[in-house]
Amino acid sequence: MKSKLMILFVIATMLFLGCAKQEEVESKNMEQIYKEEGIPVEVQVMQPETFIKELSFNANLSGIRQSAAAAMIGGRIEKVNVKVGDYVEKGQVMFEFPEDAPAGQLVQAQSAFEMIEATYARMQNLYAKGGISKQDLEGVETQYKVAEANLDAVMQMLKVRAPIEGYVISVNVRETDGVHAEDVLAFVSQTDKMKARIWATENEVCQIKKGQAASAIWNNVTLSGRVTEIAIAMDRGHNAFGVDLVFENSENLCKSNVISDISIQTYKNNNALIIARSNVKKDVNGYFIYKVESEKATKTYVEIGQENGGFEIVDGVTQEEQVIVKGLNLVYDGAKVKIVADGK
Repeated sequence: MKSKLMILFVIATMLFLGCAKQEEVESKNMEQIYKEEGIPVEVQVMQPETFIKELSFNANLSGIRQSAAAAMIGGRIEKVNVKVGDYVEKGQVMFEFPEDAPAGQLVQAQSAFEMIEATYARMQNLYAKGGISKQDLEGVETQYKVAEANLDAVMQMLKVRAPIEGYVISVNVRETDGVHAEDVLAFVSQTDKMKARIWATENEVCQIKKGQAASAIWNNVTLSGRVTEIAIAMDRGHNAFGVDLVFENSENLCKSNVISDISIQTYKNNNALIIARSNVKKDVNGYFIYKVESEKATKTYVEIGQENGGFEIVDGVTQEEQVIVKGLNLVYDGAKVKIVADGK
């Protein structure tokens, strides 16, 4: 029994040593292949590209000018003359209260105006005939203008007018609804241009300059715009700096008061040499890459510019040079390489 166990142990040991020997031979064979034929690598042939660096934010988009049409008195709405989407001129009547609305006091104002109007007409005739002095006429004229202004003020209260020209973007009441003084009845907005305010950190605001290009994306609609104002003091409520932007919306593709994705272009180079971050290594001496020169890998230190997920290379690499992007874990300075693919 012992002799059989000894035979099995010897056989198992020989098999194990044989496998290890085979692996060693295969390993040596692969190393020998690399030395003779070169390490297989994939390279990037350097070509100028457009390099853009952007900052991203979310912000509310609203019309470049937006104003509320509010009630000056409380009472019942008799007429609603507009609907959402209508274009209105400044001063156009949007809502009407009944003429007998108690808060309006139209009857009193109209009676006072009609009375002084008749008096003023009589005084003008008397003055023309020399019956009264110019001072007397001017005194009545002043009373007439005051009564006229009071009547106009009452009419303004009974007929709520558009504060600016633009599109009606919301109507908050219907006919017969009761409202209070200062209630907002509707909003009017000029939407040929849109505005937004974003909040930038200390690091971000240092990268933003007035006039920089920006874009706003909402519901697959992209608007082009620019930075118009940058705060010079931090807002303590937001712990950030307010930055204002204006976007073109001449076709009214974007709605007002929507949340959009905003990007500010802080840097652009139309002729940059770009290498992916994963293909740039670093040691104590700085950043480096491997180029292919005379079928060998050459370790080359490079100067990094901007980055946006990839590196802008400002020195160390020139156009048409071949940079190794795959097989980096095998290559070393001076190693023979075999290019198996070119590409980005």
